[in-house]
Amino acid sequence: MVTVVKARSQLPGGTVVSGADLVLDRVAASDIPEGALTEPDALIGRILAAPVAENQMMTPLSAIAAPTSVSPGHVIAPLRLADTALGALLRPGDVVDVIAADTDAQQAMVVAAGARVVTVPDLPDDRAGPGPDGALILIDVDAQTASIVARAAASAALSVIWR
Repeated sequence: MVTVVKARSQLPGGTVVSGADLVLDRVAASDIPEGALTEPDALIGRILAAPVAENQMMTPLSAIAAPTSVSPGHVIAPLRLADTALGALLRPGDVVDVIAADTDAQQAMVVAAGARVVTVPDLPDDRAGPGPDGALILIDVDAQTASIVARAAASAALSVIWR
């Protein structure tokens, strides 16, 4: 028997892992996937790359490093997507192009190319459904691009496409 790290409960992607999210469990060596973690410290403070099921054995691929800073000249900027459901498809680390669609002018253009998704905040249950505000995500872009995205948000519907 080997002691491995498992998820205490089902966790959504984008969760910053805490010690309370993990448990140690003994399992047969033949049931352990390659790379299964045996110490919770390897995950604490990291961001889950995808949803995790209750009792799922954790590996280093389960999480990415939590961003603690941005590159010089970059900022973490809020982005409000017009389509709430689109936000649910995004994961931290995704690289996207931000598109501004002006329905009055019947045109669309890329306003931020290669933006990295930092996080997709979980909303309380009473705000989780579709609403007039759309989905909020945070992106890592240079300061000038953040300004362009903010201007576009004032007059256009914003969407993303994956790279």
